[in-house]
Amino acid sequence: MLGVGLGTVVAGIVVDPGDAAAHGREPRAIGATVLTRVTPVGYKVTGLAVKYDGVVRGGIDASEFEVTVTLTRPDAAPQTGGRTIVDAYPNDAPEFAKRGRPGRYVILELDEDDALAAGAYNQTFTRFYDLAGAYQVRQGNDTVTNAGVRNAIVDDYAAATFGETLPYRLFTPEVRRGRRYPLVVTLHGFGESGTDNFAQIAGNQISVAFADPARQERHPAFVLSPQAPQGIPGIGGWWRSDVRAAVLELVRTTLAKNRAIDPHRVYLTGLSMGSYGSWALLPEHKALFAGALLVCGAGSETAAVDTLGDFPIWAVHSADDAVVAYDAPGSDYRIFKALEAAGHPVTWSEWAGTAPERAQEAYAVDACRRAAKSGSKHIFTTFPAGTTPLFSHGSWIPTYPNDAILDWLFAQRTP
Repeated sequence: MLGVGLGTVVAGIVVDPGDAAAHGREPRAIGATVLTRVTPVGYKVTGLAVKYDGVVRGGIDASEFEVTVTLTRPDAAPQTGGRTIVDAYPNDAPEFAKRGRPGRYVILELDEDDALAAGAYNQTFTRFYDLAGAYQVRQGNDTVTNAGVRNAIVDDYAAATFGETLPYRLFTPEVRRGRRYPLVVTLHGFGESGTDNFAQIAGNQISVAFADPARQERHPAFVLSPQAPQGIPGIGGWWRSDVRAAVLELVRTTLAKNRAIDPHRVYLTGLSMGSYGSWALLPEHKALFAGALLVCGAGSETAAVDTLGDFPIWAVHSADDAVVAYDAPGSDYRIFKALEAAGHPVTWSEWAGTAPERAQEAYAVDACRRAAKSGSKHIFTTFPAGTTPLFSHGSWIPTYPNDAILDWLFAQRTP
């Protein structure tokens, strides 16, 4: 059973005026909020914050609760089923905590591997379920339905539109007077194109990996994430020169408006279509950036050899990529082979994208050491066939959680 919180005076006990304890009964659930997280494999509902009409202190038994969800989308029948509760504890805010504390919420942590854990689906482009009202929590004879949604990290970004057509999100770190911070510019993949100004930061970890609290403790930074318009592959999105020009102007405007940004530490990262866009931007505008992390894309071998021989780039590509072929003309791999052939040293590395996270970070650290020893500005990582999580094109899935790769990026700076 739920404990009663203390905190007016009833029988000599101090309680909140609206607390259930003032009426001599245990707190009852009065609402719920869905808690989401952008995991390496996408946007998922990973918890619920159940709100009570009094303070809950403890004595919570997870088996008292039952969570069900109904996911609806325009092109398919609704999906309804249960969610697995892995932990339950009180809290004073509708958010996860390392340790429970008395408050008006009970946090139910849910198994992110549940069949109905996803908060998004793919329909050529990434689409998001309307999660408001999608979840029900039952406790004994009481049932509440969620009204709200809290998105970890994602909700910390400011939203705006540059000009008339370029939606973007900006994450701002805790800025201290006199200190300057890096800026990370992210170019999302084809699936996150659109105008919702949400998919580019919630579809995968290309952006939130840099805004994550643990990463911000390590490297506090601004994170700028524009969203490209939808279009035909190879023609629309970041392939459009006018859209890339708008991105460049947005970056320059962001630098001018935020004096806390260090102009010597501006980084570019792109995945899939975003990698194409990055390879197109860098040859003429590399002076704006200090380094790049590019994932499963392609560009011009000639332009790269002519202009990027001394520019720091770490590229990652799966050997069996079924969307952007690993060895196709202009692929990341072919560009790095061309750079090496032109006399620019490349550090080659390879490991399974399904290996334990610590092992992958150790491989990345080794690649960094070898690159430093050889003076190489270029590191290339291959994920062997069959070792990329989820699907062969998803080489970003094990890339952005890799602290060693992100540490390498933050180590780069312009003169």
